[in-house]
Amino acid sequence: MLEIIILILSIFQSIFGVGLLVIGTPLLLLLDYDFLLILQILLPCSILVSIFQIFNSKPILKNEKKNIYIALPFVFMGILILYFFNSTINFKLIVGSAILLSLLIKFFLKEKLSFFIVKNKIITLCFAGLFHGLTNTGGTIISIIFQELKKTKANIQVNIAYTYFYFATIQYISLNFFYGKILFKYENLTLLLLASFGYFLGAKIFKKLQFNSFINSLNFVIFFSGLYLVFSELK
Repeated sequence: MLEIIILILSIFQSIFGVGLLVIGTPLLLLLDYDFLLILQILLPCSILVSIFQIFNSKPILKNEKKNIYIALPFVFMGILILYFFNSTINFKLIVGSAILLSLLIKFFLKEKLSFFIVKNKIITLCFAGLFHGLTNTGGTIISIIFQELKKTKANIQVNIAYTYFYFATIQYISLNFFYGKILFKYENLTLLLLASFGYFLGAKIFKKLQFNSFINSLNFVIFFSGLYLVFSELK
């Protein structure tokens, strides 16, 4: 089951720039995986797919890189909160609620949201960094940000991938440091191979697909994963 999930979500991330963390985190929580174990499994796979995307895409603008770098300390802040309050946080409820809120804002306040993001790029990226460090699902916000800032599927994808790479890398290094051990098991090498295979499959699909219809499909899947997480905890 885990291998199938990694393969499918790697294809998703290869196409949309998000997938492994955004969908994988709530999905594995639903399957009763421990949150730390989820990080061990998903972060290396996500980083690898993002690296492939960066190297096979046009470079992003220097000013956009600068904005992303400014947001990186906020990822660390989110990780600190996660580390010290891990035992008191209901991750299913937080992750599910955050996913739903981000999508609802996008669909029902699109014009206001677009105006705010354009005028406050750094603030929104910093919030995405904090959110990602805390919940592992900052891709929901990152995706929304670059859908508003960029107009082509290639530009949206590479900016998401670049941001995701740095956010996930800072997150992974920090967690290794805090827990005093390498959060990786050799048996997970199989998952990295599947992630690589998934990337190349997704890259072929990406060239042929209409982006808007499939980003809506992705948002649909994210929405119901968040909905299920919330209601599973409210019972």
